[in-house]
Amino acid sequence: MKAILLIILFHFTLGLFSQESTIVSLEEAKRLYLENKFDFVEKALTPFERMDDFSPEYQLLLADTRHKLDKFELAEAGYTKVIKSQRKNYIAYFNRAAARVFMDKYKDALKDLEIAISFNPDSAEMHYYKGYCEAALFEYKDAIVSYSKAIELKPDYAQAYYNRGAAKGELELYEAGMADFSTALEKDENLEGGLINIALSKLGLGKFEEAIADFDQVISQRDDNLGKAYFYRGEAKYSKGLKEEACEDYTKSMTLKYEAADRNIGSLCGNKVKSKRRDIDITF
Repeated sequence: MKAILLIILFHFTLGLFSQESTIVSLEEAKRLYLENKFDFVEKALTPFERMDDFSPEYQLLLADTRHKLDKFELAEAGYTKVIKSQRKNYIAYFNRAAARVFMDKYKDALKDLEIAISFNPDSAEMHYYKGYCEAALFEYKDAIVSYSKAIELKPDYAQAYYNRGAAKGELELYEAGMADFSTALEKDENLEGGLINIALSKLGLGKFEEAIADFDQVISQRDDNLGKAYFYRGEAKYSKGLKEEACEDYTKSMTLKYEAADRNIGSLCGNKVKSKRRDIDITF
């Protein structure tokens, strides 16, 4: 399941160490962090990590740095240290949840997010991440509620509309999902995956001609959804009785290594009896 997931890390305006490994002003520290000098930051801070006076603020900064370096286990451990000394630090809970998401620890991340939201209920991003975790755990109704709260707090939140539409699609609420995908594209016309999900929604609604036209447009863009678009355009064509054209699309999809295509070629395009239509795979 591919989801739109913003890598958001809240952080205090904290210090780093200068390139000579000496403490500098908070302003200079923030500048170095924001300049993405993460390898240097970790190297400078790590020797101080085990010191008794290594403050939670610097521990949080080190954890954020490791998170940025995709060292999620170390980041998780760092956030845990912050939380042990600052039980109400919702930033640490939120950032630990984000690290856990990238480690596929969705249940643990969800617990962190619920705590973070209890301290900071007006964060659209926290509700968005909560919805993401719920969807990853197949709790689509709960995910819709969380994404709706994110949208309430941030009306132009294109990604929240998109993922809410995906959750609705998983519940086969294709009409409602399609409306969310359309709104998401209105908010952000460059949002990847919006158009293919509209096409998939139309396929789910049996609007095969409209779906084919949308898949044509997705295919013309030649993006990461190309194999999937060929496959589902084939599904729409097969549903219209255009078996030969459908099998051409399945073949193109298989060439692009879309995993379901080879099975369709072996069943729908061979001499075997027509197989059962597969579920529509809404793009998260």
